[in-house]
Amino acid sequence: MTIQACLSNIRIYWLAYMPKAACCIILALIFNYCFEAAADQKRIPIKIATNDWASQIILSYAIGSVLQNQGYIVKYQSTSLKQQWGGLRLGHLHLQLEVWQYSMAKDFNRMVAKNVILDAGPHAANTREDWWYPSYIKKLCPELPDWQALNKCSQLFSTPQSGNKGVYYTGPWISDEGIRIRVFKLNYRLISLDAQSLNKRLIKAVHNKQPIILLNWTPNWTDNRIKGEFVEFPEFSQQCITDRSWGVNPTEINDCGAPKKGWLKKAANPSFPLNWPCAYQFIQNISFTSDMIAEAAALYEYDKFSYNESAIKWLEKYKTSWQQWLPECMTTSSSK
Repeated sequence: MTIQACLSNIRIYWLAYMPKAACCIILALIFNYCFEAAADQKRIPIKIATNDWASQIILSYAIGSVLQNQGYIVKYQSTSLKQQWGGLRLGHLHLQLEVWQYSMAKDFNRMVAKNVILDAGPHAANTREDWWYPSYIKKLCPELPDWQALNKCSQLFSTPQSGNKGVYYTGPWISDEGIRIRVFKLNYRLISLDAQSLNKRLIKAVHNKQPIILLNWTPNWTDNRIKGEFVEFPEFSQQCITDRSWGVNPTEINDCGAPKKGWLKKAANPSFPLNWPCAYQFIQNISFTSDMIAEAAALYEYDKFSYNESAIKWLEKYKTSWQQWLPECMTTSSSK
């Protein structure tokens, strides 16, 4: 709470009926109380959620560092996508900087509608989460990226354990990948990995020029370091997820690809603008571009810097941009 907000909440009209000396003493006490109350807000830790993919962790560290330079106490709390919503609602978490449409919109929209979390604004970046392969695969399966080429080339992506089926590697945060294999009648086996394991498997396959098809997303480190393409499934439509008669499979829903220009947003606990109004203005001003997010991930996944080192390098590279996000109520000490 700011000093101004504190004073506005204190009714002092009765001071007009008190002796002048007493009024001065009481006003001094009120100002002192409000000043200390405002200062105390910076002693309350801002808890930033960290998920399990590189850009989200690095950008959380980077933005947290800016807040720390402004005098705020910041704590980072590792959480899963499912757990973070309860954390944001209950105040165990205060901020999530990367809310992706395809994998998180359902929970995010539901909780914003109930006013238990805040939509803290969009980023400039558009997102996509879908099946992806390195560009060198095209020489082995030239009909890609058409999804109908997947079954023709399933043996290309098979392993000794998968038999005559291709293997598609996905992440645990996408819930309908098995459904997609069924509705498109794809001859593939699903293997779920966490984000770090997905990236390690991809880097190893690229290094050895081995066939691989897996869940990827953009913005991601591959945008800036490795050439590749998304599989082109039928274009996403809201009817695809509600109307069985829509699409290539008349008996099933979900017979389409993911949104190609999904939104990316920030989520906050409802107490954030009350407890840290100036910091909340900063959070609302933040707008990551696709390049910013891709480079954050690349610094860690491909260039092999630590999370903290990546955050420092990111802040250096995009200094001009993040300084422009600082509102007038913040000092410029973090830019010195």
